[in-house]
Amino acid sequence: MFSVGMDVDKFVSTEKKNLLYAGNFCCEASNPLIFIMLGKIYSRSYNATEQSAGNFNFSTQATASTKNTYNNYTKLPLISKHVPKHKSQLTLSELGYFLAGLIEGDGWFGKKELHIIFSEKDIPLAYFIKKQIGHGNIYKIKNKKAVRYICKNEKGLSIILSLINGKLVSKPKYDQLIKHNYSKFFNFTLLPPSNTLTLDNFWLAGFTQQDGCFHISIAKSKTHKTGFSVRLEFSLKQIDQTPLKLLYDLVKLGNLSQYTSGIWCYKSSGFKTASVLIKYFDTFNLFGGKYEDYLRFRKVYIMITEGKHLEESGIIKIKSIGIKGTSETSTQIVLK
Repeated sequence: MFSVGMDVDKFVSTEKKNLLYAGNFCCEASNPLIFIMLGKIYSRSYNATEQSAGNFNFSTQATASTKNTYNNYTKLPLISKHVPKHKSQLTLSELGYFLAGLIEGDGWFGKKELHIIFSEKDIPLAYFIKKQIGHGNIYKIKNKKAVRYICKNEKGLSIILSLINGKLVSKPKYDQLIKHNYSKFFNFTLLPPSNTLTLDNFWLAGFTQQDGCFHISIAKSKTHKTGFSVRLEFSLKQIDQTPLKLLYDLVKLGNLSQYTSGIWCYKSSGFKTASVLIKYFDTFNLFGGKYEDYLRFRKVYIMITEGKHLEESGIIKIKSIGIKGTSETSTQIVLK
């Protein structure tokens, strides 16, 4: 069903094994453990495992069943082959929403300090954020393919607070600010989290930059003449359910579930969801490696609207797009 544009997360049988959580963390004397995730997801053939510190990893076995409804892909919204110009300079408001999403994705406030984790491929973004704030330092995380941006400068923290104030979506980071008396220390009125999510600002882009994954997969199928079906999967993982639930309620597509580890996951493999996300990310763009992942995801969606996912040559092309990408967008052939 997913091969023809139907949002059918609930109809794909999936077995998940070997969930690995080995992220970075920070712990203060009176604080609970704060999990930092880099948000990488692998879909592999059954019994395959691959460990990567700081990422999630699980094995998957999936099969798809369709009933000759291939013409449904023609009803998907069309998008231009020309990618809108990447916006590298953000206004203060845009930067504030993007930064709020970054922090709620992979950041935390301690006592007069802010930490944000960036994956290795997003190191340029870390320096971009440092330049925009005008303060802070970037450190390589030992034995991890990641860096940490740390700001302990009073002026820098004041700038950050002014940028994100009123733009946080959920409570955890706001509670950290309250706990460490940021309002009193900076003589600043902290606005509570909005508990709302819209697709008209950069917040989701910042959050996806940290916790999101664009995944292209090819599953073996007995109902397709090529022997394979294509799926575009977008997922977000977080220990805080609120942002994921807000996205689920907003787009009304996909699935929201919780692992036994307590981590929440929003996931959708429907082409309709892909069309909604592409419309958003074409306007509120990502950066670095995540942006490259998105462009491959976007390219395959265009091929699907043209019906090329139903041709052998199209399957070969889609596979090559995934292989040329990062491990997050690598095309996976899932066998029964």
